[in-house]
Amino acid sequence: MADLDANVIVKCKGTGNINEVLVVGDDADVDKLNILEAKVDGEGEVKHVPVVKYEDDRYIVNVGEVEHPMEEEHYIAMIELIADGQTHRQTLKPGDKPEAIFIIPEADDVVAREYCTIHGLWKKE
Repeated sequence: MADLDANVIVKCKGTGNINEVLVVGDDADVDKLNILEAKVDGEGEVKHVPVVKYEDDRYIVNVGEVEHPMEEEHYIAMIELIADGQTHRQTLKPGDKPEAIFIIPEADDVVAREYCTIHGLWKKE
């Protein structure tokens, strides 16, 4: 059994479901999971790496320097902000703007992640 940590995004090999591990159980069968590694650069970077701004007591997370498409088969399904260890998440659907706003205090340690239905998991630290 491979190591599995909390806050890891995984894809079930059988169903294709995408999940985030909140708590690792004693009987976690990681052989049934693909642990998704978040990309930080590479092909598609300008449309996938989250852009994070803090202004007016809120974080604004946009997906990509160039706005990501939000089509029926190709869209951003989730934007997540981890601020000082606290996870904040917004799910999206086709047609939504690829952006999330989180009204929280400014944090010292911030990581933004997003999941694209075609190109996988991306993050910005």
